[in-house]
Amino acid sequence: MYNNQEAGAAFMQFLTLLGDVVRLKGFESYRAQLDTKTDSTGTHSLYTTYQDHEIMFHVSTMLPYTPNNQQQLLRKRHIGNDIVTIVFQEPGSKPFCPTTIRSHFQHVFLVVRAHAPCTPHTSYRVAVSRTQDTPAFGPALPEGGGPFAANADFRAFLLAKALNGEQAAGHARQFHAMATRTRQQYLQDLATNEVTTTSLDSASRFGLPSLGGRRRATPRSPGAELQAAGALMWGVRAAPGARVAAGAETSGPEDAEVPCLLGISAETLVLVAPRDGRVVFNCACRDVLAWTFSEHQLDLYHGRGEAITLRLDGAPGQAVGEVVARLQLVSRGCETRELALPRDGQGRLGFEVDAEGFITHVERFTFAETTGLRPGARLLRVCGQTLPKLGPEAAAQMLRSAPKVCVTVLPPDESGRPRRSFSELYMLSLKEPSRRGGPEPVQDETGKLVILPPTKQLLHFCLKDSSSPPGPGDLTEERTEFLRSHNSLSSGSSLSDEAPVLPNTTPDLLLVTTANPSAPGTDRETPPSQDQSGSPSSHEDTSDSGPELRASILPRTLSLRNSISKIMSEAGSETLEDEWQSISEIASTCNTILESLSREGQPISESGDPKEALKCDSEPEPGSLSEKVSHLESMLWKLQEDLQREKADRAALEEEVRSLRHNNQRLLAESESAATRLLLASKHLGAPTTDLA
Repeated sequence: MYNNQEAGAAFMQFLTLLGDVVRLKGFESYRAQLDTKTDSTGTHSLYTTYQDHEIMFHVSTMLPYTPNNQQQLLRKRHIGNDIVTIVFQEPGSKPFCPTTIRSHFQHVFLVVRAHAPCTPHTSYRVAVSRTQDTPAFGPALPEGGGPFAANADFRAFLLAKALNGEQAAGHARQFHAMATRTRQQYLQDLATNEVTTTSLDSASRFGLPSLGGRRRATPRSPGAELQAAGALMWGVRAAPGARVAAGAETSGPEDAEVPCLLGISAETLVLVAPRDGRVVFNCACRDVLAWTFSEHQLDLYHGRGEAITLRLDGAPGQAVGEVVARLQLVSRGCETRELALPRDGQGRLGFEVDAEGFITHVERFTFAETTGLRPGARLLRVCGQTLPKLGPEAAAQMLRSAPKVCVTVLPPDESGRPRRSFSELYMLSLKEPSRRGGPEPVQDETGKLVILPPTKQLLHFCLKDSSSPPGPGDLTEERTEFLRSHNSLSSGSSLSDEAPVLPNTTPDLLLVTTANPSAPGTDRETPPSQDQSGSPSSHEDTSDSGPELRASILPRTLSLRNSISKIMSEAGSETLEDEWQSISEIASTCNTILESLSREGQPISESGDPKEALKCDSEPEPGSLSEKVSHLESMLWKLQEDLQREKADRAALEEEVRSLRHNNQRLLAESESAATRLLLASKHLGAPTTDLA
């Protein structure tokens, strides 16, 4: 092969496809150890570039030929020292054997056989021969090695194959040993010739000025990367929310575990398939509700209670602990609780739950209360199944019929309110009716209006925004016998027409808390043909005939000022005895309000004594009825201001507690850092260390 003197037409066609024939003398690019001054290594050679690589070929027919030298050492000096050798075969050539020309450096042979050369249908087939310690490299050959058409794609394939073959040969034992030996010689030469034994005299009078000590990096506490805003990654195997016991077989393809990369950033949680980069699952961190974890498994609940199961490998509890710590920082979720709820003697569980899975009521002294179930908690799993997968009816049936109920519960927040995801809160805000338009009264199955206790109605009014009047769904007002007796003097106008047109800032507290005694004549039924806009007696007859009639007759919003002024205007025609009787009823109602507030734990005065506040407010006895009404109104306004003030104080106190906790954590971190620096300084100074912990 080294004795070829001339190149045939097929070989020249192949060389023209690979690159350009250049003149060596005066050539300024990469020359590959060829002589570019005196033409001692030939006059021409083959040169090309591919993807920022310069390639100079050692072509056998272009290198100098020595007739008397059978081994052709001038050619073998260049080709034998190459790592990758391209062998070109014309049609009809014998099979190539690498042992005929292989040297110590030649590790890869690319054998190219031409088919129908010098024709428009020229094609090539490629075979690769490599040493045993050279790993496989790309691009992959098709089955049979081709054929490849003589075009630019084949040129790119062959050049990429040659470059990758040279890189792969670097992993062979011979080249690895040569690289190690060369590196060792360079280091030895550097240590021998470039190192001096002369040291700087630090005590010299004319020593170099000190440029300051080297600043040591502050050691980071373990887990500091959990505070990063970007995503932290873990390798997991993800499965749908149905919990599978350890060692159990999956029931179907939907329950199979999928290898994924779990990424948790400050805003988003995502599962990505590592092979194709496809997003398997993603949700906002604000939608994470809770999690249940063990040594190698983490059940993550999000959205409306959907769940995914993540399995993590590695040391028991290490990776799971890192994921839980990250979730505690970037989400509002918490750890769930697993409860086993036995039934009592009557087969009851002792709690009530709504369609969304929120606990609405827990009976006292039951097994449910003993195990720690509280109102406001949320059921996430019932007997191992998630609530969104079961549905409300199936979950209720399972709670009623299962012999032993095991539930996964999400505890309420610090204020006792149920925990919801951000998506649920957003959907609730869209479904919430407008405050300006009053909705219809909510009725239960028996057709009766739902009436809150008086104290809760009062607190609801006091804490509500004064600019928006309450709707009838929030409050159901009742008329007292006193107002019914005085309303009979009006000329046929219904009670709903007496409501003020302008919005009033003071709620009608008296009408909220007083009872509605049965007036005479309310048991009589009104014929269907009777007009509802008749005389006052007809209003009394139809006031209690049905919940719809009573809801339409009762006023929606009345202020305290308008109610009392109306009573005063109508009380002029009554006797003095009836007037004092009405005043006594008003006073007893106020006492009931204050006593109810004291029982609810609300502050009445700055000193915190309800009796003292009532005594102080009632000491100045006004003489006339108008003074009594004004005094009562000021007392109620003061009560509302005290409630608002306490609410603001409570918010300020919570903010101060959060600030103190943050400062405590910061001081603890600084103390640990200072202790670490002190220990390091004592070690450098040689002083005996003391235990600062």
